[in-house]
Amino acid sequence: MPGNSVAVTGEVVTTPGTTPFTGADPARPWSWRAGPISLQTYSKLTVGGQPVIHEARCTFSFTGTASNGTPVPGSEVVTLTARATALQKGQSGVLVQGNSATGPFGNKLAVQTARKLTTA
Repeated sequence: MPGNSVAVTGEVVTTPGTTPFTGADPARPWSWRAGPISLQTYSKLTVGGQPVIHEARCTFSFTGTASNGTPVPGSEVVTLTARATALQKGQSGVLVQGNSATGPFGNKLAVQTARKLTTA
């Protein structure tokens, strides 16, 4: 039975949050912005010459205001860590299609891949 496709660089995507940061007025304009995605990869486990990912992390930044107009800055770190799979090469698991992590404010990291190497 085939498993899920493994993820490499460029195959983890962000989705900005759906809930305003604590103290912000939801009736006023607000937004979340994703920063760069930081990846932890395996040096010896590759697909198409690209290292396979076992962890992704992103800091999302918030911009909004309180009901009195005071700026409400904020941030949230979302970490997506691989679960154990049959394909481990003596290390922790690998990120695969369908893996995702969502923070309390709705900021999300998700794997979107169609690589041919699959877990068992």
